[in-house]
Amino acid sequence: MKDLVFKNISVGYIPDTKVEINNKTYLIHNVIDGETISVDTEKKYPELKEVIVKSPYRIDYKVDECGGANFMHVTYDYEIKLKHDHINELFKPFRGKKDINIIPMENPYNYRNKSIMTYKLSKTKKIVCGLYEEYSHNVITANNNILQAEKTNKIINELNRILTKNKIQIYDERTRTGVLRHVYIRASFNTDDVMVTLVTNGEMFPGRNNVINDLKKANLGITTVVQNINTRDTSIVLGDKERILFGPGFISEKVSNYKFKISPKSFFQVNTKGMEILYNKALEKANITKNDIVIDAYCGVGTISIFASKYAKHVYGVELNKDAVNDAKINQKINNINNITFIADDATNYMTKLAKVREHIDVVIMDPPRDGSTKQFINAIKYLNAKKVIYISCNPDTLKRDLYLFSENDYIVKDLEAVDMFPRTLHSEMIAVIEKDNEIDELEELVKRENTKKYKENKMKYIPKADIEMMKNDKYEANGFKNKKKKY
Repeated sequence: MKDLVFKNISVGYIPDTKVEINNKTYLIHNVIDGETISVDTEKKYPELKEVIVKSPYRIDYKVDECGGANFMHVTYDYEIKLKHDHINELFKPFRGKKDINIIPMENPYNYRNKSIMTYKLSKTKKIVCGLYEEYSHNVITANNNILQAEKTNKIINELNRILTKNKIQIYDERTRTGVLRHVYIRASFNTDDVMVTLVTNGEMFPGRNNVINDLKKANLGITTVVQNINTRDTSIVLGDKERILFGPGFISEKVSNYKFKISPKSFFQVNTKGMEILYNKALEKANITKNDIVIDAYCGVGTISIFASKYAKHVYGVELNKDAVNDAKINQKINNINNITFIADDATNYMTKLAKVREHIDVVIMDPPRDGSTKQFINAIKYLNAKKVIYISCNPDTLKRDLYLFSENDYIVKDLEAVDMFPRTLHSEMIAVIEKDNEIDELEELVKRENTKKYKENKMKYIPKADIEMMKNDKYEANGFKNKKKKY
């Protein structure tokens, strides 16, 4: 079959278009709305061959084959417009007539402070690294990723040569044999520290000393090398056991006026410069006063806690990862801060315990993983009588889901803003300002006094602070939160 031409294609937020060939539907990637394209139909799956009529927003760049960097083929201004429109549509039930702003990055390239590479042998028996191809476990070679820190790319290329020279065996996930599984690099942007973590399939690492000596001779600016041991049959990169091969076993990073210790398994935002913008913006919106008690849930190595301590009476940082909590306590000492207490606990469990004793908290700052928070966590906030919640989210979809739960607990969304922490990808970071609805409290007091039957009817005027019909039609229950009492 010859190449097929599709005119004036329709493309949504994700830069794919659907085409129908022989009564089957296929996705064609890396296209822009309104373009005319030709599609190669002779390969296993049809793919883009040529853009016949180009969009004015298209730029020339070798498209990332590994998925993730979905906007490499468009101008950064157009990417920001797409993200702005997508976020405003997604949060339409909560923003009312307000426009949600998105803060762009000054430089949308070379911003990633960490990189995880998977290894394989090339056809010429050279060791090469790359990322998993989208929707598969095929490793696509990627020695020069334009999103990674420049020094990371240099280290990866030299490391590949050193590993080949020393004949290091590469792990085969099918047979579960071999030594090297992954290389995990964390690079600071403000202290010049670099940590290389070599993830191996067991404690034995033949050629280890030669690799370390060659890395030292290469003068790549590496300040520490760690061996992480992962023998599990899993896609999780890091194992539980570590061995320091060179240097202190951690790196330091400076953000604003604070210094942070970062270990291999500690969570730290991937975009250092963007993190400073994000946290300063979040704390500006929090408007914390010197008498406020603050909880920083999912606190990682304590970055937000340390930023917030400047304004609060006391901050409680809660984090499940014990390594991160240990780093957080060290970071507290490094920065000579006395008004923070770090707790190693599950955030939901900790909040529930506080709610049972009706502990009073003024401000809750939460930065959960991509899966979002839990219904129990959000329910607990009501019993803590927190006046304000700052919800930082790397996943707008789960944030939206959780905002409905806040609405059911008499909290309203006062403000939403986005920070483009992950340029050239589909992702962005969101800040939601959520406050206790005092009008609901007044209404409940009225009910207690008058015992009126119109209570539920009147309450619904306040709870959503969003369009009721849109809430009816939303995929709320499909996201795993069924509420039998919900009657709107």
